[in-house]
Amino acid sequence: MALTDIEYQALEDIVGPENISREPAILDTYDQCWGHKAVFDQKFSTRPAAVLLPGSSEECQAIVKACNRYRILFKPFSSGFEIVAFALANERGILLDLKRMDRILEIDVENMHAVVEPYVNIYRLQREAMKHGLVMGSIGAGPSGGVIAGSCCHFGGGTTMVSTGGLGRSVLGVEWVLPTGDVLSMGTAESEMGWFTADGPGPSLRGVLRGRSGSNGGSGIITKASVKLYPWYGPPDIKFTAAPGVPPSGKRISEVPPNYKAMIIMFPSQSAMFEALINIGKAEIASALMGALVFPYGEGNDEQWAVIQQMAAAGISFTQVASQGVALILGSDTQRGLEYKEKCLMEIAGQMGGGPVPIPPSDQAGLFAAAMLHFGFVTAAFRRTGDFFVSPTSDGSPDFMLNLRKNAEQMLKPYMEKGLFQQLGIPEMFVMPGENNSIGFHEENVSFYDPWDPDSLDALRDMVHKSEDPNGQFRSYGVPHLGGGLQIEWVSHVHQNFGPIYDNYDKWMRSIKGMLDPNGVGDWSAYIPAIFP
Repeated sequence: MALTDIEYQALEDIVGPENISREPAILDTYDQCWGHKAVFDQKFSTRPAAVLLPGSSEECQAIVKACNRYRILFKPFSSGFEIVAFALANERGILLDLKRMDRILEIDVENMHAVVEPYVNIYRLQREAMKHGLVMGSIGAGPSGGVIAGSCCHFGGGTTMVSTGGLGRSVLGVEWVLPTGDVLSMGTAESEMGWFTADGPGPSLRGVLRGRSGSNGGSGIITKASVKLYPWYGPPDIKFTAAPGVPPSGKRISEVPPNYKAMIIMFPSQSAMFEALINIGKAEIASALMGALVFPYGEGNDEQWAVIQQMAAAGISFTQVASQGVALILGSDTQRGLEYKEKCLMEIAGQMGGGPVPIPPSDQAGLFAAAMLHFGFVTAAFRRTGDFFVSPTSDGSPDFMLNLRKNAEQMLKPYMEKGLFQQLGIPEMFVMPGENNSIGFHEENVSFYDPWDPDSLDALRDMVHKSEDPNGQFRSYGVPHLGGGLQIEWVSHVHQNFGPIYDNYDKWMRSIKGMLDPNGVGDWSAYIPAIFP
């Protein structure tokens, strides 16, 4: 149902005629994303009734109050990386594109944090922070991922989590426009004493803000956030270049910066690898860590898919490397410190029968950019491969992860053998330990498929059904889709189906949703409604 002229005019009065549109051609540019064919069986999801570009916290607040007055659904987004960014529960929903709110407001060098607006991406903050000898820990979604989106509103794993901690734990304060239009500031930001901590006496609001996987815009708008920064041992600037014929997204650094080292260590078995990772974490020597893999480049979606298929047909497999190898970045403020960490690493690896894999300097540099800074293959891979799907996935101890791997391989292998979709390794692509491995490991399966091939699409849906079945083989590994962070709830009913299995957690989520959003105007497509329809 379209907005009435009165409703549209009320919104236009807030942002100005140049920052709102309901032209079909504009609306449809916000109505398509990877994953739609698999989820909605069409290129488009629900067309928004209008798209607005607010330019300030005050405008966001006024928009939300108007939505409450007229009972209009709203959803904010910044980087728009996933299908969850645009999906709406009904056609009386509007999208708030926050691209005008793009300022780095502060980099506090002494207290090691930065305050940013929603459209500041990982790349910009990393480059600015490096000038001050600092770097952020971020989600592994590539350089164009939003800092606020990854830290406050969405979910994923980060290769620097081994040293910088989990994503939600890096949040030091927010300015939060609630679904009622009221503004909430957390921690010291509320007292106007700076943005150096989100917590004070009593329960932390960070858990309400994002839970495990974020509300994807379903609980209001984060208009400002402070995130932790960590030591950067390299130069204040690094250069990226691309060889002739290589697309811009394939730009790389030519060498690993001073005071850092990039390595791949292979182990004789997965169990040996995990045991070594535990000891590496205890030694606190890794700046970044992830599963070891090499990713092929293609210029566009079709070319990327063709490259993956050609490598599979030629028998080129990432299986052993991705399953039994890890890529590590070591860093120190002194050369002596770097040498010490490398000796520790070699001792730990040797005890478990592992050793380094020789890789040329250029590949070391690419590995460093991808793992330490999230500048590199991640964007080239995920933004240009067409469609991919993440599941099954989980977090836990080494034994828990090994069991998940066994079950995932058993489920995924038949599809891959038939060429219906491909993976970067069987069964797990990402190995991302948190906080020096002290809080366990995060792993994901990433399957690439062709949404316009009926056989590939049917195979993907069959696999999804098995991984989402609350009575299936993966029920003991946690809620699917990164804890419910990648699903469209009114299609897959992930929270509705898994809530009763996991202590009725959905009742708490729905209670929080109802408290924050009494009029139900915050879109719940990628979150949860107060009452299931």
